Amino acid sequence: MTWLSDCYRKPPPTSLGIGGTEVGIAGLDEIMEAALQRIDLPDEEIKEVLMNELRARNYVPSSVREEYKRVLWAEYKKLRGQRRDEVEEAYQGIAREIIPWYPRIDKSRCEGCSSCVEFCSQKVFEFFDGKSQVVRPFNCLVGKSTCKAFCPDNAISFPTRTELKETLRCLREKKG
Repeated sequence: MTWLSDCYRKPPPTSLGIGGTEVGIAGLDEIMEAALQRIDLPDEEIKEVLMNELRARNYVPSSVREEYKRVLWAEYKKLRGQRRDEVEEAYQGIAREIIPWYPRIDKSRCEGCSSCVEFCSQKVFEFFDGKSQVVRPFNCLVGKSTCKAFCPDNAISFPTRTELKETLRCLREKKG
């Protein structure tokens, strides 16, 4: 029955492994959300938020507080990564896949040095048949065009900043 697998989602964890034993944590979702609301704080302050929230909802023996902190921190870092990924999927509240900001390569100018492929941490480019190609255009960070400066052949182009601003304005108006 495929319909069951389509709608089934694994429930969020309500326990964590502490000292080799699964320990139930009351309010684990709320603990993590309280820390995620302060995502820009320094790590040590986030760890304190986690522990304060944990102790407000659970008894934590002092002999294992450091183990709880370590395990909560590991869980938080996973969730923080997911939250940041979710945030990066949109730009100023606009879905990234509808913003036409990405590099274009003039194949007549590209000499195949692959500088752009090596430079781009977003993996926008790949090297095929002796030339660089844009294969993941929506991985490009909106408004960034640093790769253009790394191209010795001047083969990479982007929309102008004016075009980008106008496009974003129009998309925000459509969104309401």
